[in-house]
Amino acid sequence: ETPTAMASYKPKAVLLTGGAGFIASNVCIHLVQKHPDILFVVYDKIDYCSNIKNLSPVFRMKNFEFVKGDILSADLVNFAISKFRIDTIYHFAAQTHVDNSFGNSLTFTSNNVLGTHTLLECWRSNKEQVKRFIHVSTDEVYGENKVSTNIRKMDQKDGASAFEESKSMLLPTNPYAASKAAAELMVTAYMHSFQLPAIITRGNNVYGPRQYPEKLVPKFLFRMEKGMKLCVHGKGTPRRSYLYVDDAVKAFELILFQGEVGEVYNVGTKEEISVLEVTKAIIKAYGRDKEEDKWIEYVADRTFNDQRYFISTAKLDRLGWKPEIKFDEGLKKTIKWYRDNPAHWEPEALIGALVPHPRR
Repeated sequence: ETPTAMASYKPKAVLLTGGAGFIASNVCIHLVQKHPDILFVVYDKIDYCSNIKNLSPVFRMKNFEFVKGDILSADLVNFAISKFRIDTIYHFAAQTHVDNSFGNSLTFTSNNVLGTHTLLECWRSNKEQVKRFIHVSTDEVYGENKVSTNIRKMDQKDGASAFEESKSMLLPTNPYAASKAAAELMVTAYMHSFQLPAIITRGNNVYGPRQYPEKLVPKFLFRMEKGMKLCVHGKGTPRRSYLYVDDAVKAFELILFQGEVGEVYNVGTKEEISVLEVTKAIIKAYGRDKEEDKWIEYVADRTFNDQRYFISTAKLDRLGWKPEIKFDEGLKKTIKWYRDNPAHWEPEALIGALVPHPRR
């Protein structure tokens, strides 16, 4: 079936939890601007890593509303669902930084597991009205790929080691990933017990404009801008697939309108790159590659650091999606955005984010 021949879902009012965060704010801006006939309501508590300025392009648009609230507050969630006649929940809200989860891991259980469970109960109170629940998860729920062969030949030779949505077990290796896996299990339990009309997404690392600089790419851009060395965990060997945020946005848009209830969709790219290669690419983008050794500082590794997540995106590809922006191009766009928006993050919001091992 071609994507156009598929039955498409037509929401009227979408609640985006965590909509002032990095990925969800980019999704929100795109959807609000492209779909003026649909109301998009952001529900966000404005935690340390989110930023109300992330939503400034859509503040004054007629089909956009903002509610400041915590997903753990069921009364406020229910009020928003009722007031705005929400028929679709797009659940992005989460604590997402692995480093933090090694320290203050209970907040991850509270936000990611109890927060998701609270939202599911809100759906249950409004199930005649809310017809779809899209749960945004992570590729980290799969744990670590054990096979590391020639990446480029992956599809032909070694496709069996790519994580597939329906065939791969959830074997998370850090408290963050475990909290996201637990949240997913609660979603699937509600699908079975209460016929929750849910879709689950599992995404690769995403980078681009509006990302809080505790994550690798923006942290290293900020450090370069400040003339600080780039702090590489361990030897920088872990490989990750980095998806530019605009490509991720198109995937989340497609899943909203064309995704099938009951399905799980991996969202990612086949391009894999090690942390050290990312570091060198950033140094090169700043024209400092002749003296790259001066800019790299190796620091203690994480408590545990998965070497690799490699996911199959065949199911999403069949809906007609493919990533278009290569890493070097996405990096240039990201650098330009951070340079054009130097005051986007308050100085106090950056304290603690730029250190090698953030802890909150």
